[in-house]
Amino acid sequence: MFNKILVPVDFSEYTEEILEYAVEIAKRFGSSLHLIHVIPTMDYFTPYESFIAVENVEAAQKAIEAEVRKQLEETAGRLQGIAVTQAVRTGAAFIEITEYAGSEGIDLIVMGTHGRGGIEHLLLGSVAGRVIRRAPCPVLTIRPKKAVEKP
Repeated sequence: MFNKILVPVDFSEYTEEILEYAVEIAKRFGSSLHLIHVIPTMDYFTPYESFIAVENVEAAQKAIEAEVRKQLEETAGRLQGIAVTQAVRTGAAFIEITEYAGSEGIDLIVMGTHGRGGIEHLLLGSVAGRVIRRAPCPVLTIRPKKAVEKP
């Protein structure tokens, strides 16, 4: 049923818990895992880009991508007994995730939701919510135990 499972990885404190769910599903269905990390475009970080040399922005982007690839490789290396494909994209997370899912024939997306509320949700929105609305396949959202607010 689920041949290819996509797991967006943000390297947050919740990543390992979300991966546990994805690995368990992959083992049960004999699926391969696709790990993706989306790097926001430098536009988010440089509101005054006219004051920053293009070469510096490009160098920063390359350094960030190299570090992300290294961390993604380390993460994939811990997943024993499962075929893992890694992808790094730059752009808006929900767009890159859903486009990757469509182009790679992904059958299920497993991703975390951090449960932002209030003004933070208003300003940042919900990547998970946007992925759910655009995804070409089912999306399983995991609210990590650490993210559950205490009453």
